Amino acid sequence: LLGSVLRLDVDPQGTYSIPPDNPFAGGGDPGNDLVWAYGLRNPWRMSADRLNGEVWLGDVGQDNWEEVDKIEAGGNYGWNVFEGNTCYNAPPGSCSPPPSYTPPRAAYGHSAGQAITGGYVYRGNDMLELDGWYVYADAYSGRIWAVNTGDTSPPVQLLLTGEFIYSFAELDDGELLVLTPSGIYRLAHV
Repeated sequence: LLGSVLRLDVDPQGTYSIPPDNPFAGGGDPGNDLVWAYGLRNPWRMSADRLNGEVWLGDVGQDNWEEVDKIEAGGNYGWNVFEGNTCYNAPPGSCSPPPSYTPPRAAYGHSAGQAITGGYVYRGNDMLELDGWYVYADAYSGRIWAVNTGDTSPPVQLLLTGEFIYSFAELDDGELLVLTPSGIYRLAHV
């Protein structure tokens, strides 16, 4: 179950059941009824888009790459064959994508940071140019990026904060907060 996104139905008595439409319900590969998606190394912050329910997360890499993934039913995100968009721990020329492989939507190397902090798809009204963009950060470098969830364009760096970024929070109105050791800040135009 490590490195997987699990999906279950919890009832008021504190027990749970397996949703019948889970992609591996009934013993299919990877062999656990609770698994919704797998092949992740170390997911750090997962959220659902409040408009369409799409699930996005930041996956912390091992040696060289951090990645943003859109999580889909039955998706295999490649760990430990791939890290970001590159082969991991395989001799050159011997790496091929695993079955049902879903590449990351975005990835960045450790020259830009060390550990991704997943965020949210922006749905507020203060920065309409970011509507539908997934906002995320690197914990150590303090960089904040956004990537368009509707196309394949490259991510855009929004800010270099100089802060360690623990997490993000989403307000009721869709605006985003950035949580750092020195305080909680609202992401906004300057």
